[in-house]
Formats: sequence, structure tokens, C-alpha cells
Amino acid sequence: MNKLCSFMRALPLVLLALLAACAQPEWVPGDTSAPPLPERVYRDAVRQGEAVYRVDSQRSRVFMRTGRDGPMKAAGHDHVIASVDVEGLVLVSTDPERSRADLRLPLQQLVVDDPAYRERFGMEPDLPESAIEGTTRNMQDKVLESSRFPWATASVRVLSMQDGQAELGVSVNLHGMSFDYRVPASLTVDPKNLSVTGSMTVGHADFGMTPFSAAGGLLRVADDIEIVFDIVAERGT
Repeated sequence: MNKLCSFMRALPLVLLALLAACAQPEWVPGDTSAPPLPERVYRDAVRQGEAVYRVDSQRSRVFMRTGRDGPMKAAGHDHVIASVDVEGLVLVSTDPERSRADLRLPLQQLVVDDPAYRERFGMEPDLPESAIEGTTRNMQDKVLESSRFPWATASVRVLSMQDGQAELGVSVNLHGMSFDYRVPASLTVDPKNLSVTGSMTVGHADFGMTPFSAAGGLLRVADDIEIVFDIVAERGT
């Protein structure tokens, strides 16, 4: 009985060591060569007098929220991961079928568990820096494999739109695979600015990725990832 009690007292410390990955050094980005955007399509649209907007990276954000799963999920943390370097172009045509957007996100620059972003989504704001470093390395190396797949891209089409509410067809390319989604969104357009907000759910399995797990699978990241996007673009020439 004494040995069992000692084991139970030591178990939380063992699990924390496994989950936090505190001993790992800070993750360092690698190659970030960008996939090209179809600039010619948008230049042709401008020549035809159509409205083309360029994404404002300073004001645009894409958030990815992950939860916990497994018998020991109470021992882990939910996470919020942010892309603060979204790039892209948006075409707003009088013919909705011609309207489109093309976006790209550099995965090696994702921001993990920034206190302000955690607070925005109702999470406890402060996590140990060592835990954030471990989460970043596990995400980049073991899940996204961002040294092989450094970018995510999205091609967007308007399926329907009424009174500023749109249904979008979004084709996401991530981890070397593509998956299509139907996404509701709110759209605001004026002669100078455009904004699109909404959310969608994707799965690790959609892109052949395996959620990170620890303690022999007793604690793991949930398969579903909630993506919340707030894209702001300015009209160009």
C-alpha cells in the first residue's frame, strides 16, 4: 500500500514532465519560401475595372483553437495559435461567380498561446514559457511538419450572398493535402476596405496529420480544430 501511495503522489510530476516538454530548446523557423499567388488573375480584373483588394497583414488574424482529449485531459491545456502574417488578394466582382480570394499563411511564424489571444477566447492567460516552447516544437515538428510543408493556402469562392451574409467554398491546402469546406461568413465591402469574418472546423485527419499525444495516448490534442478568421483588405490598383 505504501508503494502504491508513493507512486500516486509521484504520478502528477511525471505527467507534467511528459506534457510540458520543458527541456526542449526554443523552436527555430526554417525555410519560408512562399507559394505564388495568382497575381495575373487579379491584374486582369483591375484592367477590367473590377474591385481588387490586398489583405492587410497588420489588421488580419487567423486563429486556430485546439482542445484536449483522452482519459487524462484534465491535466492538459487548450491552446490558441495565431497567424499574424496572412497574405492574399480578394476580387469582388459584379458577377458573384467571378468573386474570389487567394490566401497564404506562413506556418513557421505561428504564434502559440499569446496571453492576449488566450484571454480573448476565455482561456487562462498565462502559461509557463517552457510549456509554450514545448507546444510550439511539438506542433511544428511532429504535427505540421513545417520544415517540409511551410505554408498553408486557401482558395475561396462565393457560393451565395445576401445582405452581407455569405456562404463560401473554401479549398484549404495544408500538410501536402487539400480539403474543401462550406463556410458561412459575414462580409462588409466599401470602395476602400473589405472585411470577412467567420469560423469553421477542420480535422487533423482531413490533412493526414496525427494529433500530438503524451503519456501513452492518455492525453492528446482533440482531432477538431476551430478556425476563427478576421480578414481585412484594402483596395489597390
